[in-house]
Amino acid sequence: LNIGTVIAVGPGKSLEDGKTRPLLVKVGDTVLLPEYGGSKVILADEQELYIYRDDDIMGTLHDPTK
Repeated sequence: LNIGTVIAVGPGKSLEDGKTRPLLVKVGDTVLLPEYGGSKVILADEQELYIYRDDDIMGTLHDPTK
C-alpha cells in the first residue's frame, strides 16, 4: 500500500439530492492509498502531486501517542 499526506481537500461529495456529504479526511491526515489510481499533476516548479477521490482512500492512519 502507498501512504500519503493530505495537503488539500475539496468541499465534499455532491449527492443526487443536491446535498453535500462531508469528506472523511482533513488536511494533515496520513492516508492509505491504492497501488493504482489517482490523477498525477505536475506543478510549475515540477513538484508531482496526486489527486484522489474521497471514495478511493483506503483508510486513515492515526498516531496513538497523540
